[in-house]
Amino acid sequence: MRNNKINNIDLFTNHANEIFKQHIKTQSKQALEVIKNSIDWESLLKPIESILIQERSSAPTGRKPFSLLVIVRCFLLQSIYGLSDPRLEEEIADRRSFQIFLELNSGDSIPDETTICRYRTLFAKHNLDKVLFDSFNKQLIRKDMILEKVTLVDATIKQAQAKPGKKREQEATFTKKRGKTYYGYKGHIGLDHGTGVIRSVEFTPANVHDSDKFEQLISGNESSVYADKGYASKKRKESLESKGIFCGILEKGYRSHPLTRCQIAINKQLSRIRNNVERPFSYMTRVLGYDRCSYYGLARNRFEFNLKATIYNIRRFLTLSACIS
Repeated sequence: MRNNKINNIDLFTNHANEIFKQHIKTQSKQALEVIKNSIDWESLLKPIESILIQERSSAPTGRKPFSLLVIVRCFLLQSIYGLSDPRLEEEIADRRSFQIFLELNSGDSIPDETTICRYRTLFAKHNLDKVLFDSFNKQLIRKDMILEKVTLVDATIKQAQAKPGKKREQEATFTKKRGKTYYGYKGHIGLDHGTGVIRSVEFTPANVHDSDKFEQLISGNESSVYADKGYASKKRKESLESKGIFCGILEKGYRSHPLTRCQIAINKQLSRIRNNVERPFSYMTRVLGYDRCSYYGLARNRFEFNLKATIYNIRRFLTLSACIS
């Protein structure tokens, strides 16, 4: 069995850590320091811990279990830097900034690739990724970083890791968009327009229509809701307006009833606001490298999507905090 412990004692003194922080000024290291010091980790992990207490029999066994704090921070590192399980283990062993972020010292064991995989399965099985997302959003609400006045709704398609027909992927489905066929899943979000924070998330097979998750993505206490024409429905518009909510869903033309010039002009105005919902998807793709699913099955890929959404919200939290200060 390989030795998976950090053994260099000289490098892991408080004095050495302070020197490292002073002389290594990379943006990557600084970002991890800010994340580590800005989040209330105790309240973030409390709801997850309460669920895991009831599921101890399902927890990874073998070596001494790692703290939940280390595991969740490992997930964040993996998602931010786009690392596979083996590569994450290697990077933790090699990168000082990762070790400091995880608060690992000499003699501490590094979570190996099997441990990371098992905990991911555990999180996916018990929807702990969604619990993590909701728990962080509660911190944002307490800091008035979710205004709950205007919600933007949209969905994005994520291609499956496997090709159609593969036995390892039984839950992905087909859908069409702009004449192109996709095989995979959909990530749905509700975005708080005032702060750019993702308020709500859903994850489904690709054949689930965008509008099927509309009601789950809004809170019902907004003043306005915006979405593209795929969500257009007379019944939905009447329902929103009956609650005093402005319906900013784009008008949809039909073969026998094309859009009027007035409706086209209104759609252009609504789109200026609605288009902001594309920013999280762009960030996930361009910055986090999330252009397709990394795993097999709905639960694990939902875990990945919700973790990316949480990281996007952490980024918004840091940006908003800097603006306030």
